[in-house]
Amino acid sequence: MNKRNSLTLMNNNNYDIIHPTYYDNYILKRKHGKLVITVHDMIHERYADTYMGRDKITIPSKKRLLYAADAIIAISESTKQDMLYIYPDLNADKIRVIYHGVSLQNNSGESPLPGQDYILFVGQRGGYKNFSRFVKAVTPILESYKDLQVFCAGGGAFTNSEIDSFGQNKSRFHQSGLNDNSLAGAYNNALCFVFPSEYEGFGIPLLESFTCNCPVVCSDSSSFPEVAQNAAEYFNPLDVDDMTHKILRVIQDKNLQESLKSKGTERAKFFSWDKAARETLDCYKFAKEV
Repeated sequence: MNKRNSLTLMNNNNYDIIHPTYYDNYILKRKHGKLVITVHDMIHERYADTYMGRDKITIPSKKRLLYAADAIIAISESTKQDMLYIYPDLNADKIRVIYHGVSLQNNSGESPLPGQDYILFVGQRGGYKNFSRFVKAVTPILESYKDLQVFCAGGGAFTNSEIDSFGQNKSRFHQSGLNDNSLAGAYNNALCFVFPSEYEGFGIPLLESFTCNCPVVCSDSSSFPEVAQNAAEYFNPLDVDDMTHKILRVIQDKNLQESLKSKGTERAKFFSWDKAARETLDCYKFAKEV
């Protein structure tokens, strides 16, 4: 359905709330109904030099909706504060922080690298995802542990530049797309999950790792400390040596691994989609009363 037909459908039907999935400004032409939007992150604004070249309309479109919305859902306090930093005159009272839940179910699935120890990386690898520093950080670890592997779940096949960056360890970096059952198995069988991203609005892989009893080693930036709290070993994402040290600390210390697993299990209990749904309904009621 195109935008014109969508607008016609909206204006020909009676509703209380409209909650779009993205930042299309045609919604501002609606005749009735309160507007609620969800902001997952401020990556476009924080990394404008990267995004403005290929997506010039998202930032201004998003800004218009932010100011027009009757209520805004931020998926973390970090995202809320980023919004208010970038747009300091935005009404903070209409922003509600509602955390994500986790959909991935724990299982005793098979390892993607049977019989081998590996460090797990999940998701996209470009830009702020910080994969290049991650490769530099794990290189000396691979040189010390000759049988250790790195497994990258999702994110597409390695690029030629990524393969070149692996140097003599090309055969020890593995990549595959995984369904949910296989992804749970990848978490369950990893020595640790490393999340080196410079910025995330929330970071669902943290919850997936907690749910699947995998020790987390992650950045100390943006929303990570808020979401993970004491259930992760933290590093400075811009400091390769610090990243190396913290990964080594976890893979060398079985007691620390078990402690992180236990804390992750407890932390995961704080997040659920049922809770998110209840809080979203409360947000709708708030928007109706504005």
